[in-house]
Amino acid sequence: MAITKVNAVSVGGLLSEKLMIPAYQRPYAWSVELAMQLLDDLQDAQAQHADVPYVLGAVILHHQAGQCDVVDGQQRLLTLRMILSDTVFTDDKIPDTPVTQVWRELRRRLQKMPGTQLDSLRNFIRTQCQLV
Repeated sequence: MAITKVNAVSVGGLLSEKLMIPAYQRPYAWSVELAMQLLDDLQDAQAQHADVPYVLGAVILHHQAGQCDVVDGQQRLLTLRMILSDTVFTDDKIPDTPVTQVWRELRRRLQKMPGTQLDSLRNFIRTQCQLV
């Protein structure tokens, strides 16, 4: 399979696509520390240069049948989606997995931010953060 297109796209633009995680992909495995590092990096980038695009690296997608399979970049994309989401786990019966551990810690950190600061960070991520 050949690479047919390489371009930069905003996080908001990419996450608005129908992205699918193929069955052959490994499960989400980022630690809480790694996800918090991404959040810290995003906050630092926004504080230093809110009006300059911030490149988060490459993802590899395979376009087929009206959807995009995520071949590489799953961990980063899912963590970004969690940061941008307002969903909160309220059921303690949800299994304790890397996803739920990261999600709960992100919720805890993000809920401490004033609403306008959180809105500004999320807007920065959607519009100024790019993936190649």
